[in-house]
Amino acid sequence: MPITFRCEGCQKDVTAPDAAAGKRGRCPFCGHLNAIPHLVDEDDDDAIPLAPLDEEEERRAAEERRTLYEQEQELLAETGGPAVIPLDHRDDLTSEDLHHFVVNYCVDLADGKLPRAEQNVDQLRHHGMLGVEAVDDFIEGMADEMGLERIPKPVLMGFLKELKARVLGH
Repeated sequence: MPITFRCEGCQKDVTAPDAAAGKRGRCPFCGHLNAIPHLVDEDDDDAIPLAPLDEEEERRAAEERRTLYEQEQELLAETGGPAVIPLDHRDDLTSEDLHHFVVNYCVDLADGKLPRAEQNVDQLRHHGMLGVEAVDDFIEGMADEMGLERIPKPVLMGFLKELKARVLGH
Protein backbone atom coordinates (compact mmCIF):
# COMPACT_ATOMS: atom_id res chain seq x y z
CA MET A 1 0.00 0.00 0.00
CA PRO A 2 1.56 3.37 -0.97
CA ILE A 3 2.55 5.85 1.72
CA THR A 4 0.96 9.29 1.50
CA PHE A 5 2.41 12.20 3.50
CA ARG A 6 2.53 15.99 3.38
CA CYS A 7 5.72 17.63 2.03
CA GLU A 8 7.35 19.85 4.67
CA GLY A 9 8.43 22.28 1.95
CA CYS A 10 5.34 22.96 -0.16
CA GLN A 11 2.66 21.28 1.98
CA LYS A 12 1.39 19.19 -0.95
CA ASP A 13 0.43 15.53 -0.56
CA VAL A 14 3.13 13.19 -1.83
CA THR A 15 2.84 9.45 -2.45
CA ALA A 16 5.78 7.07 -2.08
CA PRO A 17 6.06 3.28 -2.48
CA ASP A 18 6.07 1.02 0.61
CA ALA A 19 9.76 0.25 0.09
CA ALA A 20 10.62 3.92 0.70
CA ALA A 21 9.35 3.85 4.32
CA GLY A 22 11.96 5.21 6.73
CA LYS A 23 14.10 6.66 3.94
CA ARG A 24 14.41 10.20 2.60
CA GLY A 25 13.06 11.35 -0.73
CA ARG A 26 12.62 14.55 -2.73
CA CYS A 27 9.18 16.05 -3.26
CA PRO A 28 8.23 15.88 -6.95
CA PHE A 29 6.65 19.35 -6.68
CA CYS A 30 9.28 21.47 -4.91
CA GLY A 31 12.34 19.23 -4.49
CA HIS A 32 12.32 19.43 -0.68
CA LEU A 33 14.01 16.44 0.96
CA ASN A 34 11.49 14.73 3.26
CA ALA A 35 11.70 11.86 5.71
CA ILE A 36 9.24 9.27 4.41
CA PRO A 37 7.21 7.93 7.34
CA HIS A 38 6.77 4.28 8.17
CA LEU A 39 3.36 2.73 7.76
CA VAL A 40 1.73 2.08 11.09
CA ASP A 41 0.57 -1.45 11.68
CA GLU A 42 -2.71 -1.25 13.57
CA ASP A 43 -2.05 -4.67 15.14
CA ASP A 44 1.43 -3.70 16.45
CA ASP A 45 1.49 -4.44 20.19
CA ASP A 46 4.43 -2.03 20.68
CA ALA A 47 2.57 0.91 19.16
CA ILE A 48 1.60 3.64 21.58
CA PRO A 49 -2.06 4.50 21.04
CA LEU A 50 -2.88 8.13 20.39
CA ALA A 51 -5.24 9.88 22.74
CA PRO A 52 -8.64 10.43 21.21
CA LEU A 53 -9.15 13.84 19.70
CA ASP A 54 -11.27 16.05 21.93
CA GLU A 55 -13.34 17.85 19.30
CA GLU A 56 -14.78 20.28 21.84
CA GLU A 57 -11.30 21.25 23.07
CA GLU A 58 -10.13 21.73 19.46
CA ARG A 59 -13.17 23.91 18.74
CA ARG A 60 -12.51 26.03 21.85
CA ALA A 61 -8.82 26.46 20.92
CA ALA A 62 -9.74 27.54 17.38
CA GLU A 63 -12.30 30.00 18.74
CA GLU A 64 -9.72 31.41 21.18
CA ARG A 65 -7.19 31.90 18.35
CA ARG A 66 -9.83 33.65 16.24
CA THR A 67 -10.84 35.92 19.16
CA LEU A 68 -7.22 36.84 19.89
CA TYR A 69 -6.61 37.64 16.23
CA GLU A 70 -9.70 39.86 16.14
CA GLN A 71 -8.59 41.65 19.33
CA GLU A 72 -5.17 42.23 17.83
CA GLN A 73 -6.70 43.72 14.70
CA GLU A 74 -8.96 45.99 16.80
CA LEU A 75 -5.97 47.24 18.81
CA LEU A 76 -4.03 47.94 15.65
CA ALA A 77 -6.99 49.84 14.21
CA GLU A 78 -7.33 51.89 17.41
CA THR A 79 -3.66 52.81 17.45
CA GLY A 80 -3.60 53.60 13.76
CA GLY A 81 -1.23 50.75 13.02
CA PRO A 82 -1.53 48.76 9.83
CA ALA A 83 -3.59 45.59 9.83
CA VAL A 84 -1.16 42.71 10.14
CA ILE A 85 -1.92 39.67 8.03
CA PRO A 86 -0.09 36.53 9.17
CA LEU A 87 2.46 35.27 6.63
CA ASP A 88 0.53 32.04 6.11
CA HIS A 89 -2.55 34.01 5.07
CA ARG A 90 -0.86 36.24 2.50
CA ASP A 91 -1.04 35.66 -1.24
CA ASP A 92 1.69 38.18 -2.12
CA LEU A 93 4.53 36.76 0.01
CA THR A 94 8.07 37.55 -1.21
CA SER A 95 11.50 36.39 -0.10
CA GLU A 96 11.96 39.81 1.53
CA ASP A 97 9.09 38.99 3.91
CA LEU A 98 11.17 36.07 5.21
CA HIS A 99 14.45 37.96 5.71
CA HIS A 100 13.83 38.35 9.43
CA PHE A 101 13.94 34.55 9.82
CA VAL A 102 17.38 34.51 8.13
CA VAL A 103 18.68 37.35 10.32
CA ASN A 104 17.27 35.81 13.49
CA TYR A 105 18.82 32.44 12.62
CA CYS A 106 22.29 33.95 12.17
CA VAL A 107 22.08 36.09 15.31
CA ASP A 108 20.69 33.23 17.41
CA LEU A 109 23.38 30.88 16.13
CA ALA A 110 26.11 33.43 16.90
CA ASP A 111 24.67 33.87 20.41
CA GLY A 112 24.49 30.11 20.99
CA LYS A 113 20.68 30.09 21.14
CA LEU A 114 20.35 26.87 19.18
CA PRO A 115 16.69 26.05 19.90
CA ARG A 116 15.65 29.54 18.74
CA ALA A 117 17.84 29.21 15.64
CA GLU A 118 16.11 25.91 14.89
CA GLN A 119 12.69 27.61 15.01
CA ASN A 120 13.83 29.97 12.25
CA VAL A 121 15.00 27.02 10.14
CA ASP A 122 11.55 25.48 10.56
CA GLN A 123 9.85 28.72 9.49
CA LEU A 124 11.99 29.02 6.36
CA ARG A 125 11.50 25.34 5.56
CA HIS A 126 7.75 25.80 5.93
CA HIS A 127 7.83 28.34 3.10
CA GLY A 128 9.74 26.00 0.78
CA MET A 129 11.64 27.53 -2.11
CA LEU A 130 10.68 31.04 -1.02
CA GLY A 131 12.66 30.36 2.18
CA VAL A 132 15.64 29.30 0.06
CA GLU A 133 15.32 32.52 -1.96
CA ALA A 134 15.37 34.54 1.27
CA VAL A 135 18.68 32.91 2.26
CA ASP A 136 20.06 33.38 -1.27
CA ASP A 137 19.27 37.12 -1.03
CA PHE A 138 21.86 37.35 1.76
CA ILE A 139 24.38 34.98 0.18
CA GLU A 140 24.29 36.94 -3.09
CA GLY A 141 24.57 40.30 -1.28
CA MET A 142 21.12 41.49 -2.35
CA ALA A 143 20.04 41.85 1.29
CA ASP A 144 21.86 43.07 4.37
CA GLU A 145 20.95 43.81 7.96
CA MET A 146 22.77 45.94 10.50
CA GLY A 147 22.35 43.26 13.17
CA LEU A 148 24.57 40.93 11.12
CA GLU A 149 27.56 43.30 11.09
CA ARG A 150 28.88 41.92 14.37
CA ILE A 151 29.28 38.45 12.84
CA PRO A 152 32.57 38.10 10.92
CA LYS A 153 31.87 37.82 7.18
CA PRO A 154 33.38 34.30 6.75
CA VAL A 155 31.39 33.03 9.73
CA LEU A 156 28.21 34.68 8.45
CA MET A 157 28.67 33.10 5.02
CA GLY A 158 29.15 29.72 6.70
CA PHE A 159 25.93 30.24 8.69
CA LEU A 160 24.06 31.20 5.52
CA LYS A 161 25.33 28.24 3.48
CA GLU A 162 24.46 25.86 6.32
CA LEU A 163 21.02 27.46 6.62
CA LYS A 164 20.37 27.06 2.90
CA ALA A 165 21.33 23.39 3.02
CA ARG A 166 19.05 22.83 6.02
CA VAL A 167 16.12 24.64 4.40
CA LEU A 168 16.62 22.48 1.29
CA GLY A 169 16.64 19.43 3.56
CA HIS A 170 20.25 18.34 2.96
